[in-house]
Amino acid sequence: MDQSHPIAPEHADNLINEPDQRNDETIDQEHIEREGFSLWERLRNPRTLISFGIALAIVVFVFRGLNINPEQTWEHIQNANLWWLLVGFLVFYCTFPLRAIRWRILLVNAHVPVYAGRKTWSSLPALIEYIYLSWFANCIVPAKLGDAYRGYLLKHNGQVSFSSTFGTIFAERLLDMLGLFGILVLSAAITFGDHLPDGTQIVFGFGALLVVMIIAGLTSMRLFSPLIHKMIPMRLHGMYERFEQAALRSFRPVILPQLIFFTTLVWLLEGFRLFFVIKALEAEGLSLPLSAIIFVALASSLLTALPITPAGLGVVEGTITVVLAFFAVPTDLGVAVTLLDRLINFWSIVVFGFVVYLFSKRR
Repeated sequence: MDQSHPIAPEHADNLINEPDQRNDETIDQEHIEREGFSLWERLRNPRTLISFGIALAIVVFVFRGLNINPEQTWEHIQNANLWWLLVGFLVFYCTFPLRAIRWRILLVNAHVPVYAGRKTWSSLPALIEYIYLSWFANCIVPAKLGDAYRGYLLKHNGQVSFSSTFGTIFAERLLDMLGLFGILVLSAAITFGDHLPDGTQIVFGFGALLVVMIIAGLTSMRLFSPLIHKMIPMRLHGMYERFEQAALRSFRPVILPQLIFFTTLVWLLEGFRLFFVIKALEAEGLSLPLSAIIFVALASSLLTALPITPAGLGVVEGTITVVLAFFAVPTDLGVAVTLLDRLINFWSIVVFGFVVYLFSKRR
């Protein structure tokens, strides 16, 4: 699973200054410093409840339309090899340290203070914790608010600018989208050649649109900065300038090879997570080429960018099941793959993320 689509930068600081977003009212910064960013207020927000209702409706609609046999699906799940599932779980969780290393490179590049004396707020374990808590937030609230939450955690614990921090997160998301879409296209070319199955064009169109939007945003910051400053309210100038500088500084040419390496490795591991889930069901007669598995994994990760439901809940489940059908995987077996994969990259984050949130000193 990926969570690759960031919140619009021009609204980033407002997001953390609006704990409940009722009537889009702006809460002053002093209130935020005093009250903080409450995930539980977000979770109780009617918009969150509606998003979960939409996710449930999508799941019911897709699964009813596919005429799934729950008993047969459960039998496949029971026959899964637990050792291969454990390997898939470990592979998935290896991505968090890699993401933290990459984020630290971006923070250093953007001149956002990473070390403050003997404090450990920005140590690698701390950055891993911030990222994991942000994924937890994305799994329980819609609209990718986990990105804003991560920026606020670093601001609150490290006493650094939220706008600058969010600029590095925006740069990170650009890398993720370029890496994900590039590997997705390559895996599709290897798997399908020139004959894409009907329906996959929607996935590629959505991915291409996101890539164009993010690159256009970054290019606009570089080329049209004076014009943008004239268009935004005066009170946002300082916040936007810090965001812009951090986002642009993140891509110094000297460290691009490192960023490309870590981004590619992260998305390959995302593909291998699904590979080991499918390996766990090999005894059920399931076998797919690696390129096809990577295509399925990244196509589902791409759709987590939709801000309609938390972490693409419902949309991703339907996508994996339907895309597996392109490869003649029986529907009941495809649903078993979907549920086991989401057990790793969604429900494990909900459960373990809740534990981390309860005991974290940095929340």
